[in-house]
Amino acid sequence: MSGITDTEGLFIRLYLDGHIKSRLSVDLRANGFDVLTTQEAGKDTATDEEQLVFASSQNRAILTFNTCHFARLHRQWIASGRKHAGIIVSRQLGSREYGILLNRMLALLNQLSADQIRGTLVHLEQFRS
Repeated sequence: MSGITDTEGLFIRLYLDGHIKSRLSVDLRANGFDVLTTQEAGKDTATDEEQLVFASSQNRAILTFNTCHFARLHRQWIASGRKHAGIIVSRQLGSREYGILLNRMLALLNQLSADQIRGTLVHLEQFRS
């Protein structure tokens, strides 16, 4: 037995990288989602690799604006046979576009399960509400 309960494969648990506004965690929680921020985890100064290791150890998909670094990490992990809980990348949106970011995240969370995102790199721009 892997230690993962039946419901853990259904709902994506999130870990928000340091550049993601904390407002997103509040709004996603208000919609019933399990969200942890780097600040809450005490990981503000961790490297990208350390962030991914932590997120994976917590069975959480990471959301980041750091597409280049996390795409490279994803390729490295896959090449070495390591699995992460999922990487969600997005271009950084301005504060006037916050609603777009929130709506795309809600669309993703309502369309994909934790099992579907595990081990993948997902571009948030492909999701529309």
